[in-house]
Amino acid sequence: MTESAEFNERDAASYRYWIEEKIRFADLDPVGHVNNNAIGVYLESARVTLFADAAGKMYGGREGRQSWVVARIEVDYLKEMHYPGTVRVGTRIEKLGNSSIVVRQGIFKDGELAGLARVIGVCFDMQERKSMRIPDGQREGLVALAGPVVQD
Repeated sequence: MTESAEFNERDAASYRYWIEEKIRFADLDPVGHVNNNAIGVYLESARVTLFADAAGKMYGGREGRQSWVVARIEVDYLKEMHYPGTVRVGTRIEKLGNSSIVVRQGIFKDGELAGLARVIGVCFDMQERKSMRIPDGQREGLVALAGPVVQD
């Protein structure tokens, strides 16, 4: 399947899947900016919610067989964010492999782009402690929620 429209990471309209996160006072660094750890949490929340929604239920945990692990994350911090407020995190699939996914994420505050991320995630078998094929149903859910995607 080939992506039908050009993806522009700086354009909110390019992202398909969205969550909203509240900026907490505890998210600030001593200078009063939202710190890099909090930004990582916003990005993680968007991915976890996407994976759970695509699976139709929460995945992983002690009872579950499948989870996702981050193999690589790149974050560009583009604009200061401050308390109070909310951010919107958009997610779009860049590539979907057999056991891995590459997602692009944008963080927007008050309609302005504040950060970008590119994340490589691996579908992980919690019992075998190794990568596993992305289940077909979840693959379909991911594409429906955050695609289309360019596949090899």
